[in-house]
Amino acid sequence: MCNTWVRQLKFSVEFKSLNAPSMRRGAREYIQDVKIICKLKQFALLIVAFLMFPVSASAWRQVEYCDVYLGPEKVFTVTNTPVMSAVDRAQSITSHLQTIAATTDYDPSQLSVRKALDGVPVLMLGNVPICGVTAEDSAVFGKPADKVAIEWAEALQRRMEEMKRTAPPSATPKAHESKTLNEHAVLLLFLEIGVLLLASLLFGELMVRLGQPAIIGQILAGLVLGQTFFGNFFPDLSIQLFPQDSSQSKLIEAVSWIGVSFLLMLTGMETDTSMLKRLGKPALYLALIGLFLPLVVGAGISVILPADLRGDPSAGLAFAVFLGTVFAVSSVPVVAKILMDMKLLKRDVGQLVLAASLSHDLLCCLLLAVIAVLSDTKSASGGGGNPLLTAIIGTIGFVSIVYFGRFMFFRLLRWVNDKVSTSDGLITAMIVMLLLGAATTQALGIHIVLGAFAVGVILSQAPVINHKVVRPLEIVTMGFFAPIFFAASGLNVNLGSLLHPKLAAITLFLCATSMASKLIGCYAAGKLSKIGAWESLAIGVGANAKGSMGLILAMLGYSLHIISLDMLAIVIFVSLFSTAVAPPLMKWSLGKVKVTEEEQIRLAKEERRARTVLSSIRRVLWPTSGKARNRFIGKLLDSIGKRQVIETVVLWVKPPDAAGDEKPFASIAKSIDTKLVGLEKRTVKSDDPTSVIVDEANLGYDLLVMATDKPLAGAEHVFGPLVDNVILNTSTRVLVVYDPDQSGDREIKKVVVPVSGSELSVSAGEFGISLASSLGAKVTILSIAESELEDLYSEETKSGEKIQRNITEDIEGSLKELANALNVEFNAILVQSAAHAAQAIIMSAQQQDADLIVLGAEPKMGKGLFLGHTINFVLRNAPCAVAILKLQA
Repeated sequence: MCNTWVRQLKFSVEFKSLNAPSMRRGAREYIQDVKIICKLKQFALLIVAFLMFPVSASAWRQVEYCDVYLGPEKVFTVTNTPVMSAVDRAQSITSHLQTIAATTDYDPSQLSVRKALDGVPVLMLGNVPICGVTAEDSAVFGKPADKVAIEWAEALQRRMEEMKRTAPPSATPKAHESKTLNEHAVLLLFLEIGVLLLASLLFGELMVRLGQPAIIGQILAGLVLGQTFFGNFFPDLSIQLFPQDSSQSKLIEAVSWIGVSFLLMLTGMETDTSMLKRLGKPALYLALIGLFLPLVVGAGISVILPADLRGDPSAGLAFAVFLGTVFAVSSVPVVAKILMDMKLLKRDVGQLVLAASLSHDLLCCLLLAVIAVLSDTKSASGGGGNPLLTAIIGTIGFVSIVYFGRFMFFRLLRWVNDKVSTSDGLITAMIVMLLLGAATTQALGIHIVLGAFAVGVILSQAPVINHKVVRPLEIVTMGFFAPIFFAASGLNVNLGSLLHPKLAAITLFLCATSMASKLIGCYAAGKLSKIGAWESLAIGVGANAKGSMGLILAMLGYSLHIISLDMLAIVIFVSLFSTAVAPPLMKWSLGKVKVTEEEQIRLAKEERRARTVLSSIRRVLWPTSGKARNRFIGKLLDSIGKRQVIETVVLWVKPPDAAGDEKPFASIAKSIDTKLVGLEKRTVKSDDPTSVIVDEANLGYDLLVMATDKPLAGAEHVFGPLVDNVILNTSTRVLVVYDPDQSGDREIKKVVVPVSGSELSVSAGEFGISLASSLGAKVTILSIAESELEDLYSEETKSGEKIQRNITEDIEGSLKELANALNVEFNAILVQSAAHAAQAIIMSAQQQDADLIVLGAEPKMGKGLFLGHTINFVLRNAPCAVAILKLQA
C-alpha cells in the first residue's frame, strides 16, 4: 500500500509541477520522506506482529498436569504455561530444587512469596526464584494465585526442613559416574548451533532487504526460535531443541561469550583514537556532554523503576550505573555501516558521527568494568573493600600496562610473524592475546569486556597487523560467533511479556527517554562546538544506535544478576528499536546537510591520496652494511615517517668470520629520527646474505629498500650481484637507491619522474609525487616522444599519434590531480627528442637541475636481472640520485 501511495503521489506531483523545477525538487524530498516513513511503518508492523504471537498462541493450549519432586517425595503439582509444557516445567523446577538441595547450605526459613511486576506470585528462596504461580494454576486448583503460592511455599519448606535433617554429612560421587559430555549433549549442541546460524542468515537477509542492519535479523532469529514464538506454538519441540537445564544451556552460553570477546576485539580494532585527537574540541564535547547527559538520566530513572526489574533488589547502585550505560552506549559497527552505505564516512559530519560513537563505546567499555565490580554483592556489603575503588584501580592498572607495554606486544607479534613457520601463526598469537587479556580483566573483577576491547585497540596500532591478517578473524566472527551470540540472546526472552500494560509503558518510556537524552546531549555538544543544527541532530541519531554493544550490555547485566528476565527483554527491545530507527533517521537528517565546496575538494584529495603506493607502506625492510650511502635512505624514510606511521627493520647479515667490533648500525642511528620512524635492529650471521634478505622480505613487508653503487661499465649485472639476486627472488615491492654523493647529505628539492603509457610508469609517477610531498620538493613529470617515430605515421595512421597524445594527457591529468591533493608543486613537460628516451631523461634532469630521478622497473625475461636499456643508461650517467621502484610480483 505504501509503494502504491508513493507512486500515485510521485505521478501527481510530476504532472502538476512539470514546469516548476523548485517544486519538483521539494516534491522529491517529500517522496523520500514518505518512503522512510513507510519503512518505519513496516518495521513497526513486524514488531507488533511479533508481540502478538504469544497472545494468538494462547488459544491453542490445553491444560496439562505434572508433579514436582524434591528427593523421592512429591511437593506440589504444576500445569503447563504459554512457554513450557507441564512435564518440562515440572522437570525444570525439580532439577532446580535438586541443585539447591545438593548444596546443603540452604535455609528453608528464607522461603517467601513475592509479587512479580506483572502480578504473578513467585516462590523465592532468599533472592533466588524457584517458580511462579500462573493463571492456569489458579484456575485449575480453583483458588487465588496468592493462596496457591503460599500452599506451595509451605509444602516446599516442610520438605526442605525434612531433607536437611536427614541429609548425610557429605555426598561422594559414584565411581562409574562420567565427568564428560555425553553424546546426546554434543549432538544437541551441533544442532542448536546449526539452527541458530541458519535462522540468523535468513532473518539477517530479510532485514537487509528491508533496509535494516543484519544484526536486527539475527536477534529476531533468536526470538523466533525462543519463547516469543517457537515456545508458544511448539513448546515440546522447543524444549527438546533448546532445553532449559543448566548443563546444556551453558554450552551455548560459553560459545556466545567467546563470540562477545571476538566482537569486542574487532570493535577495538575499528577504534581510531587518532581521529578523536584530530577532531579536537568537537570530539571532546561529544564524548563528555553526549555521554554524560544520557548516563545521568538513565541512572536517575533507575531510582523510580520497580524493584522487580532488578536481578538483585539490593544492587541499586549497580542497576543505576547499568541503566545509565544502556542509555549512553552506542554501536560503532552499525554507525560505520550506515555511513559507508551512504558514502559519508569521510565527510566532516560522518567523521563527527563516528567520533561520537567511538568515544561513547570507549567510555562505556570502562563503565562495564565498573558495573561488573558493583554487581558483586559481597564486595558491596563491605566484605571486600570499596567496589568502585577496586574497579577504578583495576581498570587504570590494566589499561596502563597495555598502553605503556604495547611496544612489547608489537615486538612479540613481530617475532611470531618472522619466526613461526606456519602461515596462521600470527592469527593464533592475536587470539591468544585476546583470551589472555579477557582472562586478566576477569581475574581483576572487571569482566572480559574491557580486556577484549583493549586488546583490539592495541592490535589496531601494531604495524605487523594488516587487512590480510584481520580478514579471517572478521569472517569467523561475523559469520559464526556473532550470529550465535545475537540469536542466543533472544532464546530465553519472551517479548510477549512486554504486552503487559505496566511493562509496555516502561518499555516505551525507556525507549523515548534514552533517545531523547542522547539527542539532547549530542545536540548541545554540537551547538557548543559551533556545528550546524542538522549536523548535531544527525550525530545524536547515529550515536543512538545501540546495536551489538546494547546486546552485550544486556547479556552482561543478566549474567551478573543485575537485571531480571523482564528487564532483559526491555533492554533487548530498546536496543532493537534504536538500531532499527537509526538508518532511516540518519539518512533523513544527513540528507539535509549541505556539502561545502571546501569539503568537496578535501574529500577528492583524500580519496586520491589513499590510492597511492606510498600510502599502503607500513613495514619497511632495510638491509644495510652501515656505509655512508645509507644516510640518503634514512633521509627518505624520515620524510615518509612525517606523513604516516612506519616501522623499519634494519637488517645486517654478518659474515661468520667478521670482526666482532664492527658497528654497522652507528650511521643508521644518526640518519633516522626514531620519533618519526619505528626502528628495530637485527643481526643475522650467514655466508648467504641473499637467502637471508629474501626470506625476511617475504614475511609480509610492504617495502624492501636497498642502496647500490654506480655499476661498472662492463658489468654483467644491473646493480650488483646481491641486489640483482634479491630482486629476482622476492615478490615484495623493492626500492633501489643510488646516490653519487657518498656523503649522503644531499638535499632533495627537485624530483624528476619520466612516464610513459604503461601502468608501471604511472605507479612510479605516483610514488615520485608522494615522495616529493614527503620531502617538500617540487616534481617534474617527463613525457618523452621520439620525434623520429613521426615518419612511421602516414596520413591514414595519424590516429596513432592522437591516441598517444590522449594517453599522455590523461596520465598528466591524473598525476596533476594527485600533486594537487598532496600540495606538491607540479610541472609537466613533453620532450620531443630524436635521441633515445634514456638520453632525453639525462638531458632533462640536467636542465631541471634535478636532485632525484624516480623510475619504475619490471624485470624482463632472461637468465639474469634485466630492467631495460633505459634504466641501465640512467644509472650509469645520472647527474643526481636515482630511485628505481620494482612493484610487487
